[in-house]
Amino acid sequence: MGWTARRALLSLASVWGCVLATSAFAEESAREGLQTRIKVGGQELSCRDFRGQTVRSIHLDDLGDVAHARIVNRMPIITLNKRRLDTLPDKLQVFFFNHECAHHILGHVFYPTQTSENEADCYAIKQGRRDGLLTRDDVVAFTPYIAVSRGSPFGHLPGPVRSQRLLACFDDPSEENIVDPAGFTPPPPPILAEGLR
Repeated sequence: MGWTARRALLSLASVWGCVLATSAFAEESAREGLQTRIKVGGQELSCRDFRGQTVRSIHLDDLGDVAHARIVNRMPIITLNKRRLDTLPDKLQVFFFNHECAHHILGHVFYPTQTSENEADCYAIKQGRRDGLLTRDDVVAFTPYIAVSRGSPFGHLPGPVRSQRLLACFDDPSEENIVDPAGFTPPPPPILAEGLR
């Protein structure tokens, strides 16, 4: 088989893989349905992105995480891992939904930054406070669930630091400040050992 024929087969295989992936998502969407309002933690929740578009939500159990914000075929989507969410307190489930919604509201799905995760955390906490869905005691109660996290290369802080920041976001009186909540001092960056000589 010549190089041109191999290249054509690889291109066809790549296209077919995309078709199968889209088809699997469409099949799951049809089964459960993309929802404009979804029940999470006993609350009926919805979301609109920074453009005013309705964000659709769906439950998928093979995410590898609690939830994700994404764009699929130019449609803003929040996917929620119901199996993992069901192991968490209701208020924490609402926080995770609001965190993913914040990624859409703040445009992170189009323009991610190194601080996107911290901004989404703070936005979600302040949104929960503003809507009367979260109290300070609720945020304190998140600590045992969040403290076990090691953080992530995508910007999630390690659990204990993330818990401190969530509380500082709740306590910060400003509605708009999601970057530097009052009362939170980030830990210094780790000191790297000097190379051996």
